[in-house]
Amino acid sequence: MLDRFEERDLVQLTDGDDAVDAVRVTKALTRATVTIDGHVAAKYRTGGLPVPPLLTELACVIAYYHLHRDETPKKVKDDYEEALSDLVKIGKGVIKLDAGEETIPARDGAILVERPERLFGRDSMAGF
Repeated sequence: MLDRFEERDLVQLTDGDDAVDAVRVTKALTRATVTIDGHVAAKYRTGGLPVPPLLTELACVIAYYHLHRDETPKKVKDDYEEALSDLVKIGKGVIKLDAGEETIPARDGAILVERPERLFGRDSMAGF
């Protein structure tokens, strides 16, 4: 959160005494994580490491929104709504967290089978 937002703003939002109230920030981040998991779990396994940078960014935006108690600035509200929109897109597969790469985990005891050459393939059927 401190990398994304000004410390003075976080101190003010968390009512800390010249320091950020880590408990309030942690609660806001936990709330954001639950929201993210709810949307992303439809497409990805959650709770694993490493966390994609996009999800970290979205968690900070959502948590920052939740730290506001009274009047939420328009920019903060717009960023929050955009973050939720991105989560919906991630859940639908429109935005991919893995950059479109699907990695297949190695399995112990995997069986590889050799097969004969295809009888009716592009090479053997050339000219027909």
